[in-house]
Amino acid sequence: MRLLGLLVPLVWLTSCVSGPRIIATESDTALSVYSVADDLADADVVALGELHLTPDVHKTHYDLITALYDRRPNMVIAMEMFDRDIQAVLMQYLSGVIDEDTFRAQSRPWPCYARDYRPVIEFAKKNQIIVLAANAPRKLANKAAKKGIYSVIGAPYIARETTAPEDAYWVAFRDMMKGHEGMFGPDGMERYYASQCLKDDTMAESITDHLTKRRQKNDRPLAIFMCGRMHSDFGRGTVQRIKSRMPDLDIRILSAETMPDVGTKLYASPAEVADYIILAREPAKDHLMPMPAKDEEPAAEKSADELPAENPEGLRPALGFMPDYAGADVDGVGVGPVREGGPAEAAGIKEGDAIVALKGIPTPDIETYTEVLDEQIIGRTISVKVRRGDAEVDLQVKVGSRSAR
Repeated sequence: MRLLGLLVPLVWLTSCVSGPRIIATESDTALSVYSVADDLADADVVALGELHLTPDVHKTHYDLITALYDRRPNMVIAMEMFDRDIQAVLMQYLSGVIDEDTFRAQSRPWPCYARDYRPVIEFAKKNQIIVLAANAPRKLANKAAKKGIYSVIGAPYIARETTAPEDAYWVAFRDMMKGHEGMFGPDGMERYYASQCLKDDTMAESITDHLTKRRQKNDRPLAIFMCGRMHSDFGRGTVQRIKSRMPDLDIRILSAETMPDVGTKLYASPAEVADYIILAREPAKDHLMPMPAKDEEPAAEKSADELPAENPEGLRPALGFMPDYAGADVDGVGVGPVREGGPAEAAGIKEGDAIVALKGIPTPDIETYTEVLDEQIIGRTISVKVRRGDAEVDLQVKVGSRSAR
C-alpha cells in the first residue's frame, strides 16, 4: 500500500475527491489527464489496463485518448474488446460503409458496449483513426481452453506463434484463479492459461504487425492498447509479448483500482504495477444493468431495502454450482456439479446448462461472468438466463455466498 507524496496540492485533494484521479507511481503524485497526456505523447505504445464494467475508468481512458489525439493525432487504437475476425466489419463501420445497427449486429460487442466502448469507437470514426480488432476469436480461445492449444494452432485469426511459460505471469494467473483449480479437469488450469497466453500473443501480433507495416513507410503512429489490466500490469501478458516482438518500443502502462473514497491518500498496488494508476470510485451495485434504449425511461431509484447489505465476513457472491468454464459452447459459462440445497438447485439450474446472462448482462466468458457475479448483492434475487440444449430459459436465483479466501 502506498502513501501519496506531499507533492499533491492540498487544494487539489479537497476539490476533486469525488472523481477519479491519476497517480504517477514513480513520484506518488496526482496529475491531471492533460499532464499525463503530455508525458505519454512521445511513447510508441500506451497500454490502458482497465477494470471491466467500471464507468469511471472507461471515462478516464476516453478523456486520455482525446487528450493524446490533440497532442499526437497520428495514432492507432487496438482493442481487446473486438476479435480479429470482425476487423473488416469494424473498418466498414469506421469508413461509413455500414450503419451502426449492422456493425453491432455483426461485431459481437462486449457487455455494456454503448456505455463503455462506443464513445471511443465514435471518436475514432469522427477523426478517421484506425481501430484494430486485436483479440483472438472467442470460439477459438474457448476451444484451446477446452481441448488444448494444439487444437487451434494454424487456425486463421490467431497468433502465428504462442507460448505459455511458467513465469511470473503464470504465478499471477494461478493466484487469480485460486479456489477454481479443480474446475477444469486434468491439466485444465494449464490449458486455460495457454488460452490466456494465446490471446496475449494474438493481441501483441495485431499491434506489432500494424506498427511494422507503418514503420516500413517511415510512419510512426502512437498505438493505444485498450485491455483488461491483467494483460498489461507489471509489463506482463500482452505487453511482454509486444516487447518480445519489437524490443525497441517505448511502452507506457496505466493500471486501475477502485475504492469507496478516491479522496484517500492510499492505493493498494505496488508501484511497479504501472507508470500510472487510475484511482476510481467503486461502481454502484446497479451500474451493470443494461443501458436503456433511447425511447425507454431510466430505471427507478432503488428503495432503502434494495440497497447493498453489510458483509462484514467479506464473503463473495455465489450461485451454488461448480462452473465448468471450458465446457460451454461459444458464448456462456458451463454449469458443472450443482450443490444440493443451494441457490442454483432451488432455481432449477442443472448441470450441463450454460449461463449466458446474469441480471440482463451477457456472460460470454469467465472474465465477464466473474465480474458481473462479484458485483451482485448476497441475499438478493437476480435474473439468470441459461441455455439448455437449443432453448434459453430465464430463471430467478437468490444469490448465495462463498468465502473470499
